[in-house]
Amino acid sequence: MADAPEARIATGSVYEPPAEAYPRLLVMRRWPRGIPKGAVDQWEPDLGPSAALLKAYQAGEVPWDEFTERYRAEVLGRPNLLDWAARMATGTGVTLLCGSHPEEECHRSLLAALLRERLGAA
Repeated sequence: MADAPEARIATGSVYEPPAEAYPRLLVMRRWPRGIPKGAVDQWEPDLGPSAALLKAYQAGEVPWDEFTERYRAEVLGRPNLLDWAARMATGTGVTLLCGSHPEEECHRSLLAALLRERLGAA
């Protein structure tokens, strides 16, 4: 069996992006306020959580564990998009950006884990 391809994935806030030289992929449904279009290399809104799920989480109606399950289901429902992002991670590398500042409870970390799983690198 061949080794899994190396996934080069960085994460960060679009307001304070990390210094990695990977292409910057914005994974939010809505464009973040105050961010110029040139601040990212590509925008893929369908890799962000649905507006309804994000709103319910932010309102405290959905706990983190449930948010995680529901977000994973949303992204897994887009296998072609997930495969595309996984190819990006093994090709050029990718920096997943969103508007959240804390890393602990953010969908970008969940997406990074999903990409690693997809590539067999988990």
